[in-house]
Amino acid sequence: MAGLSGLKILLLWTGILIMAKCQVTSPNKTDSTQAPQPLKCSYTVKPIQFGFQIDMTKNFTTGNYTININEKGRPDTRHKYSIQFSESNSAHAIKHLKPCTDYEHNVAFIDGAGKETPRYCTNQINTTRTLGMNQGDIKGKKCMPGYVCYNSEWDISSSLSTPNNISAVTCKRDEKEICFKPRYNDICTDLTTTFTSGNCAKNINLHTSITADFLNPSEISKTIPTKLPAEIKTNLPPNCKHLNITYTCLEDGKPNELNLTDLEPYTNYNCTGQIMHNNVIINKTTAIQFRIDCDLTISILELSVTNNSIHLSWNTHSEKCGDVLSNLPKLSYECSCQPRSEEYRMNQTINAGNTGGSCTISRLEPYTKYECAVQPKYNKSNVAGVNKKTTRTKIGVPGRIQDLMLDLTQHNVIKATCKAPHTLNGPVESIRYIARLYIGGVLKYTLNETKCKFEFKDLSYSTNYSVEVTASYGGDESDIIEGSTSISFDNALIVRLVFFILTSLAFALVLYKIYTLRLRKSRNDENVDENEAIELTEIYENVSGPECRYRDTT
Repeated sequence: MAGLSGLKILLLWTGILIMAKCQVTSPNKTDSTQAPQPLKCSYTVKPIQFGFQIDMTKNFTTGNYTININEKGRPDTRHKYSIQFSESNSAHAIKHLKPCTDYEHNVAFIDGAGKETPRYCTNQINTTRTLGMNQGDIKGKKCMPGYVCYNSEWDISSSLSTPNNISAVTCKRDEKEICFKPRYNDICTDLTTTFTSGNCAKNINLHTSITADFLNPSEISKTIPTKLPAEIKTNLPPNCKHLNITYTCLEDGKPNELNLTDLEPYTNYNCTGQIMHNNVIINKTTAIQFRIDCDLTISILELSVTNNSIHLSWNTHSEKCGDVLSNLPKLSYECSCQPRSEEYRMNQTINAGNTGGSCTISRLEPYTKYECAVQPKYNKSNVAGVNKKTTRTKIGVPGRIQDLMLDLTQHNVIKATCKAPHTLNGPVESIRYIARLYIGGVLKYTLNETKCKFEFKDLSYSTNYSVEVTASYGGDESDIIEGSTSISFDNALIVRLVFFILTSLAFALVLYKIYTLRLRKSRNDENVDENEAIELTEIYENVSGPECRYRDTT
């Protein structure tokens, strides 16, 4: 009904204006325009709790009005309130203002075009101060987890004085709530919040207990473990005396939970902590993932070498896993020497305590350089930390010599030659060859040379000889290679011997004849003439004969 009355008044005023504009006067009268009736509008302002109450006075013009209000001297804080005043609705309360604050205000009528009239409603004063704030006007709320929030019908956005000047924010779901987030170290303490506004002489102090529930798990500082036994260090609020975290872990791909003390190296884990306050679970930490690889350092202490084996012994150290090395049953070692095939690999760990060990690699070749390694393994897989040493096996026994040849270079000389063994098992410059000459199984001569070349001289004729040759580096000798031969007389030698005997007999006979002739001469005192010489010559030729005239053509 009030709306209809206002509409009737508006239509009445419109008709009056039209009539005034269209009115025609007689020529004898002067034109005149009827002035509009003055706007009847006045109001009073009364401070109430949380703001003001605007009351329109009697006989005001019914219609739409705008209430403008702003903090004194601060037009930028202006707020507009659109109100429809009528006889039955002549008062309006404006709340959520700042306490003890001077506000400038005015009320303007809205014409039919929806614009404010240039004249404001009258009022005795244009500035009014709000009431003071009481402690009961502010109530604690829980708008956001981890925040301290307060709600009031007063505008307390600029009244809040937080500890350590922490910035305040407005609650997203209710603009009348103002919140601030306590510092991490404020948890498990009591905070005092002070509210001061405008010209209020009295401050309001509110005390809030910041319990462990304010703890945000994502803000907990955690140190990822790097050594075993694993330990996750957390930086909890220093004032929380009964707050602790218990961690449990899951191995990738396995469902069973493990304690930190049960964790193994070389394994991926995902760990989550239960946040407990006074032994009551209040939250969970964010998950952390980690893997601890032992920094194994293997120190090879000893290399014992023979001509066909290498013995290794070692100690194992680790900064990350040193405290648990002796309790790692999955930790083992593999010894190997290269370059050899897999058959020369052995896993012969003697010390099962995992802090060291020893092994022997056998069936190796003599005088051969090997790179020997101790490879740590965890759960049968190689892990970092291998240590290698290069060494050479000792000199061994040479292999069997090759191609023994026996030659009779002269009538009583045997020359023996051979080729070096295919497998020396030692340095070529240090090998020695030993040849032994036997007659009827009895050792007669032994020769020792750096090359396989021997000569046995001044041997007997018509004799069978056997020769044995070996190789050695001063110790054990190689397998024996044996050859045999014999020395006999040849035809040329026999001819020479017969010639020598006949010649000796002829000269003896000649000498005998000469002797008898001279004896005869001495007896007969006769001189030897030419016929006697011819006679001697004939005697020599008769004794020698043509068959004894042998000439050595060899």
